[in-house]
Amino acid sequence: MKNKRLYARALKLLGLKSRSEAELREKICGDAEEEEVDEVIEECKRHRYLDDRALAEYIVDSSLKKNKGYWYIVSALEKRNIREDIIEEVKDSFDFETEFKKAEEFVCKSRKKKSISSLFFSLKSKGFSSPVLSRIKQRYLKRGSKQQQKGE
Repeated sequence: MKNKRLYARALKLLGLKSRSEAELREKICGDAEEEEVDEVIEECKRHRYLDDRALAEYIVDSSLKKNKGYWYIVSALEKRNIREDIIEEVKDSFDFETEFKKAEEFVCKSRKKKSISSLFFSLKSKGFSSPVLSRIKQRYLKRGSKQQQKGE
């Protein structure tokens, strides 16, 4: 490796935060030659310190744990400059059933505190997809109207 100082800087940056290849490249390019940057990037990949696919999986998993939806996740991947082919793979293999379950959990936890319309606004702002919002709406509006009929 020609530029050990650049490699050390890359390792320090990766130690602070997981980064995409594009993010790391942007941080270390500065006054280094492109060939040196490429060499550092390849060395980081070789040691598996840098892996866009693994970072994308982490972003998907952690976002779902935080009750974030499909559109939030896609946006987060784009903001982190994950390669477009990996973003397309995530989109193609996205588990909308898991997204629905996360939306339903959120509704069940928050239902006593918020109105149905407020819950839908919250879900939309958390990036949940239209099909999931429609399913939630059907399920909870039907329940709401049945409860109203029983009360009358």
